[in-house]
Amino acid sequence: MATALWTRALRRLIPRSLQSRLIWTYLFLLSLGLGVFITWVGLELQAAIVEQAEHELELHAYIMANALREPLAEWSMGERLAPNAIAAMVDAYIQRANIYVAEFPQPYASALNNGMRVTIVDPTLQVLLSSDPTVALHREHAHPELLAAQAGLEQHNIRWDEWRKEERLFVAAPIVEIKEGQQRLLGIIQLSTPMEPLHVEIRHAWISLLTAGGVVLIAAALISMLLARHVSGPIRDLTAVTERMASGDLAQRVVPSGPIEIERLGQVFNRMVERIQEMMTRQQAFVANAAHELRSPLASLRLRIEMIQRHGWDHPEMAQGYLNQIATEVENLQRVVESLLLLASLDEGQRPPLFPLDLAPVLYEVADEIEPMARTAGLHMQVDVPPHLPIVLANADMIRVAVRNLLDNAIQCTPAGGRITLRAAVEEGSAAPLDGQGSDHQRDAPGPALMIQVKDTGIGIPAEHLPHIFERFYRGPKAQARRRGSAGIGLSIVRAIVEAHGGNVYAESAPGQGSAFTICLPVAGQTGAPHSPLAPSSDSL
Repeated sequence: MATALWTRALRRLIPRSLQSRLIWTYLFLLSLGLGVFITWVGLELQAAIVEQAEHELELHAYIMANALREPLAEWSMGERLAPNAIAAMVDAYIQRANIYVAEFPQPYASALNNGMRVTIVDPTLQVLLSSDPTVALHREHAHPELLAAQAGLEQHNIRWDEWRKEERLFVAAPIVEIKEGQQRLLGIIQLSTPMEPLHVEIRHAWISLLTAGGVVLIAAALISMLLARHVSGPIRDLTAVTERMASGDLAQRVVPSGPIEIERLGQVFNRMVERIQEMMTRQQAFVANAAHELRSPLASLRLRIEMIQRHGWDHPEMAQGYLNQIATEVENLQRVVESLLLLASLDEGQRPPLFPLDLAPVLYEVADEIEPMARTAGLHMQVDVPPHLPIVLANADMIRVAVRNLLDNAIQCTPAGGRITLRAAVEEGSAAPLDGQGSDHQRDAPGPALMIQVKDTGIGIPAEHLPHIFERFYRGPKAQARRRGSAGIGLSIVRAIVEAHGGNVYAESAPGQGSAFTICLPVAGQTGAPHSPLAPSSDSL
């Protein structure tokens, strides 16, 4: 229960907007890193200020210790040297030191000039004299800097001063007499200075660091807002375009911008919208054309049925003729519906299963099926296919439909007495077409390919119609084909089937010179039987 409450509270704190999340993430990470950096730099600078002040103070302590060695040695030997003379020497040195210290950089000059105190103690830590009149003659405590000086070491100490009631920095230096190679500790000189000037400088340093950090943070906030807007702006635009598209406005497009990943997303989105729009346009055209194709035969069927209902009982011969026409129309309707279903399945991506096949038997079977229709139309049909063809990955039923449609199209477009030829051979690289004539069409795929060609001596296709003959429901100048029941989708089915096999199909034609349709399929492997680009054997049916 508690975990759920914490989770809900955390979710309330996290902004829901992507731009706000990016801004707060940038600021949090920057604040964390900047805070750690400022803290580290501030502590290092604070230590450096104290260390430099301590170093300068120790330097003065050793200089004064050297200057006071002889007077203090004479005093310790009982000579009549008044302590006031040593005090005068200390005061004079402090005055000279202040002139020297004034040349130091801040904050050290301020710290040393503001209340620097000199105290001299004997080896037993008894105070001999002090430049500060508030310090009484007493025995000093065993402070760290004094103990270090007795041992000949250096040590500073920051502590509360009982005489000035303030925090001070203390250092000490031994006053040593060297006589006959022996060292004798005459006393210790202790220097101290108030910490307040150092604290002021430390505060100034921290204020400077925090000010600089604040300026950096404000600049980073502005930059993070620009970056977040640069990232989230294109996403907002994409969302707005998507919402307008959801309302039915498919003309909307995204202007690709932002980082390269989001820019690519916008480009891919535009391509997706174009494809969707193209598919919807094709679907609408498909439905409209299909309805148009079905409307005429259905109207014809209804008219003939009404005629049979009205006059069939009185005129049996007329009724039988209408029934034969109805059977023909129903057969045409069935063929149109099957073609539409095939196109719909291919459009939906339902690719036929492919198998390694030798298509020579398939082509002979189709030729045997079409030959009676060609003979009835008064056409001569020739098959120029070798006994064996290279292995291709194909679906026999689909290839049979494609070749049958090409042959049926040739029969419809060729007047009586003409010739239809079915050929098949292998093209190596960019070899010439099967009929030996030049062609502007080149294969995209490298390596050998199986070429299946249907050529006729029919009416031909004008140049302005040739680029559109594979479009669905395209109505070219084939009035007689329309009378025979063509729905204008046979060639579009051929192209869809060939493309599903990874191949291509193209046409070559000229008015009055016939047409040649060529299917190009990639070869999957070679058969053991010999084959040649133009097989010498041919069967005339």
